[in-house]
Parts: sequence; structure tokens; C-alpha cells
Amino acid sequence: MTRNQILLVKRSFQAITPLRNRLAGLFFAQLFVREPSLRAVFRGDLTARGVELFDGLAAIVDSLDRLYPIVPALEWLAVQGARRGVDEGDYRLVGQAMLAALRDGLGTAFTPEIEEAWRAAIARVSAVMIGALEAEPLAA
Repeated sequence: MTRNQILLVKRSFQAITPLRNRLAGLFFAQLFVREPSLRAVFRGDLTARGVELFDGLAAIVDSLDRLYPIVPALEWLAVQGARRGVDEGDYRLVGQAMLAALRDGLGTAFTPEIEEAWRAAIARVSAVMIGALEAEPLAA
């Protein structure tokens, strides 16, 4: 990711922060339309899961320019997700759902340049998490 892309992600995330509950709802709706079986991964109260999602997203956005401090947490989340049936292909769906939620939440402020920045951020985080899935058999 470029420095400009990181700034675009951070600024757009600040803009969506007042709509955090709406963003979470949009994300889950988009995700479950794409893959209904992922509903089982997000068991329980979706409002609580939405808070967790937004808090996690905030930590990721805050760390985009220095991702290494949160890599262990991302790897742990990936391994926990895999134990519930999340596989490498699901990361593509999660990314698509997040982009759609951001597009809906930000409206016309979600410019092609901001979308490309978010795509780069999602790819960066997904690569870390998918790498943890590939390494998991070695850790077991």
C-alpha cells in the first residue's frame, strides 16, 4: 500500500465511524447474501458481533502503516475462523462484503480512489490471515 492509500483508508474510516452500527449491519447483510453458510461463523447477537467487527476494523485501520504489531491477533483470528469452517475463499467474500458496505455507507464519498485504497488494505490483511491458514498445520 502506498502512503496515500493508507491516508485515504484512514480518512474514509473516520467518515464512516459515526455510522458504525449501520456499517456493521450492511457488512453482515452483504456477507450473508454472498455466502449464507458464514452465518454460523458469526453466532449469537449480531449487534455484539458488529461492535467487535468495528473495533477490529478500527485496530486494523489504525495499524495499516505498521501492521506488524497486530499480525499475531490477525493470525489468531484466522486460525479460529478456520476451526469454524472459514477457508481461504471466504476471505474474498468478506472483502467484497466490506467494500459493498463501505460503498453503501459512504455513498458518493466512496470514490474509485478510495475503493482502490480499501482493496489494497483488504488484500494486505487477507494475505496475513491466509498465510496463517497455510501455516496452521505446521503449528498443530
